Amino acid sequence: MTSSSLTLWTPEQQQLITSTIAPGCSADELRLFGLACQRTGLDPFSKQIYAIKRRSKQRDGSYRESMTIQVSIDGLRSIAERTGELDGSETLWCGEDGQWQDVWLSSKPPAAAKTIIHRRGASHPFVGVARFADYNAGQGLWNKMPATMIAKCSEALALRKAFPADLSGVYSGEEMDQAGVGQVQPVTVTAEPSEPSQPALPAVAVDDGTVAASKVMQSGMKAIRGASTLQQLEAVGQRLVARHEAGDLTDDEQQALLQLMLDRETELTTKN
Repeated sequence: MTSSSLTLWTPEQQQLITSTIAPGCSADELRLFGLACQRTGLDPFSKQIYAIKRRSKQRDGSYRESMTIQVSIDGLRSIAERTGELDGSETLWCGEDGQWQDVWLSSKPPAAAKTIIHRRGASHPFVGVARFADYNAGQGLWNKMPATMIAKCSEALALRKAFPADLSGVYSGEEMDQAGVGQVQPVTVTAEPSEPSQPALPAVAVDDGTVAASKVMQSGMKAIRGASTLQQLEAVGQRLVARHEAGDLTDDEQQALLQLMLDRETELTTKN
């Protein structure tokens, strides 16, 4: 397989992805999305995987948009089914009384959903429990189909438990809905006197200067350089996107890390 799924898409398909499946994404973000499609083997044209632009609050109080790669529940099921080891599942719901039911008939949203995944060869089932209060986005389908939405969240949790090697770091849109817009708060850090004995943080070059690497950025740089496969590199990218949305990485740091990822992708491709 080639270094990026972008090379597998025709110009017309790339245009379609840019305008509908990954709207507003930059060329670099589109390449990262291509890596995610390649790693998971999911088809964006079948709505199994897509890119979402979310607004996150920065340390200076401003907001910026960043890309989050998400998959549909059908995409997660497809990956699990592809292993040849998925052996059925069942979903239950409960109210505040904690009594589990195999169908939810109340007009009120359930308090939680539980999905049980069976995997061939495993000595036990894998269970994912999702509380409605933890995932409810309070709008859209969460108001119209609350039992269905929370069931998808519990199923995604259970599938990741059952197939960690295939689904680690892969999240469904329903799980991310509660992130909303601008709900990520910056972390307040109290400055402390610096210790003369500590070495200065390295600087990473970017187009308009240099960026002093924070501890989070140093960790990201180490993870990128330590990735030995494209799959590992894509997983690192997913984690860095989450740290950026949480305000742990600045825009310049994220851009510098993205460039390192692209360089590392080229190195891995050349080796293969």
